[in-house]
Amino acid sequence: MDFFGAQSRARQQSRLLTWGFAGCVLAVVLVLDIVVLSALRIAYALGDHPQPFEGSLTQWAMLHPGSVLLVSLLVGGFIGTASMFRMLQLREGGGYVARSMGGVRVERGTPDPRRRVLHNVVEEMALAAGMPMPEVHVLEHEEGINAFAAGHTPANAAVAVTRGALQGLNRDQLQGVIAHEFSHILNGDMRLSMRLIGLISGLMAVAIAGRLLMRLSMQGRRSAVPVLLLGFGVAAIGQIGFWAGRILQAWISRKRECLADASAVQFTRNPDGLRDALIRAAALGNRGFANPALEEVAHMLLVPGTRRWLATHPPLLERLQALDPHVNQGQLDSMLRRSREQWQRSRDDVATEAAVAGQQPANEGMLATAGMPVPAAAASIAATTGDPQPRHLDHAVALRQALPAELRGNADAPEQAQALMLALIVFSDPVQSDRQLAVITTKLGAGMTARVQQAAQAAASLQPMLRLPAVLQLFPALRALAAGDRLHFVQLLQELMRMDGRLSVFDYTLEKLVTRGLLSQGRPRDPHGTLGLEDRSAQLGVVFAVLARHGARDAVQARQAYEAGIAPLLPRYRPAYSVIDDWATAFDQALDGLCALQITAKQMLIEGLVRSIAHDEMLTPAEAELLRAICAVLECPLPPVLPAGR
Repeated sequence: MDFFGAQSRARQQSRLLTWGFAGCVLAVVLVLDIVVLSALRIAYALGDHPQPFEGSLTQWAMLHPGSVLLVSLLVGGFIGTASMFRMLQLREGGGYVARSMGGVRVERGTPDPRRRVLHNVVEEMALAAGMPMPEVHVLEHEEGINAFAAGHTPANAAVAVTRGALQGLNRDQLQGVIAHEFSHILNGDMRLSMRLIGLISGLMAVAIAGRLLMRLSMQGRRSAVPVLLLGFGVAAIGQIGFWAGRILQAWISRKRECLADASAVQFTRNPDGLRDALIRAAALGNRGFANPALEEVAHMLLVPGTRRWLATHPPLLERLQALDPHVNQGQLDSMLRRSREQWQRSRDDVATEAAVAGQQPANEGMLATAGMPVPAAAASIAATTGDPQPRHLDHAVALRQALPAELRGNADAPEQAQALMLALIVFSDPVQSDRQLAVITTKLGAGMTARVQQAAQAAASLQPMLRLPAVLQLFPALRALAAGDRLHFVQLLQELMRMDGRLSVFDYTLEKLVTRGLLSQGRPRDPHGTLGLEDRSAQLGVVFAVLARHGARDAVQARQAYEAGIAPLLPRYRPAYSVIDDWATAFDQALDGLCALQITAKQMLIEGLVRSIAHDEMLTPAEAELLRAICAVLECPLPPVLPAGR
């Protein structure tokens, strides 16, 4: 999978979606203008106005521009307001969407073996992809096999599966489904789908308003007949928006599903898992939605939940042929028949099979080799961005089991997650620990102080390659805090990290990652901008100067590291190397500025970061994790950097 190409295509489709939405709004406004003008002509005919139908409708509109303008503004404003209101609701991220569809959050310590396997699979995928752990939900009332991913960024993403998928799929099939959903996250489809939800809500609001007027009129007297007629007309015209929304859903979804299927197979190197999951979903039949709200996310689902005109997904045979070109209709019919028979025979054994498959031993040899320095091949390392491979997934299984039990056991509880985060990022200097604990006690209470002390020993013993994964696993629990509590916690984190004045670049980057992931934004922003490297030369100079200084033994080596990283990006004109004393503030502003780079510029930036951080041409585990943390802030998730052949 080409992460940078997929992100670029998603951005292009987002622009086309905006234009398509504008065209749909214009069509609705135009039809309503025609209806209103026609009604005015009829009213004039019933009055004392002579020759009301003289001239064309266009001429009539020119004679009554105020009516046309008023109707256009009212309808356009109503649709726009409805869309903006829905987008404001969605800004909380994927967890909000999953809960609104009837999702129940799955915690790591759940006693249910099916849910435990599901959580493990999602966690392994997140570790392999180098992204924060998404929230995991189960749609308890949905019997069909289905799943979706929702959210604006990887930091606020959620993955939801139906109860039917949990009961009907084994571990390999479930892994294929989750890999498909992670592909949507990494390809940029998830953010595009969230925007589509908001836009479609506005288009469908006209029909909803018309039906509401009809209900209100039916509760009134005979004088309410005009209101009934008005409501009927508005509802009928609103069907334009309804069908426009269906068209947009189908257009976006069909273009992205086959790509996600292929990416999932590339991720797991197990085409049978996803193929069998798709066949099992089709074999068990189309059961519809228990929750009608799922129709709103029809374009985000793994498989169609209902039969509908303007299908949101390619035909099953077409999807299977993309995975295996040799599949034909006869083989598909045979596979569906066998799947139904297997389901009847083994439905009671699915949970046991999944639980046994989930108990995989940790591969300590893989972790040992992953802890070795690797050649700093800038282009090949950058090419793995957003493109995890099976070796990364194997590494993630070992990584998940290598995290100390003290840092995993209660990580789903928001209060415990706060303590673990403080222990991982802050509580590391024995000289400052008493002062830090005093501040924690003042701000969060003695109970939190005790939790931090309990987790501190395990956090201090972590290998460099385990700190970033340990931090990323805490995001779902921390996002469960109220918005005010999240803000208070981030402010405390920043205060504690700057208390001793010896902030490392890696610790600061982790703090930056947590801050951006936890604090809600008024309006979800695009993760990539439109600027080129030359437009951010000053910010590039700051970032590379800070990295060069903090990773070098002396001034000469720092200057060499700076030039190694920035010279290929800005070959003609670039800022001169300088030592930045108050580097944290400048680095913070520079990273924010680099987030506005276009996606292809970010690819070149990552290559430059590799050259600068590993100016000795070898990337140590600590340097690799610093690189991954910066990439996560730039919303270009980088899988673990592994030695060749692993």
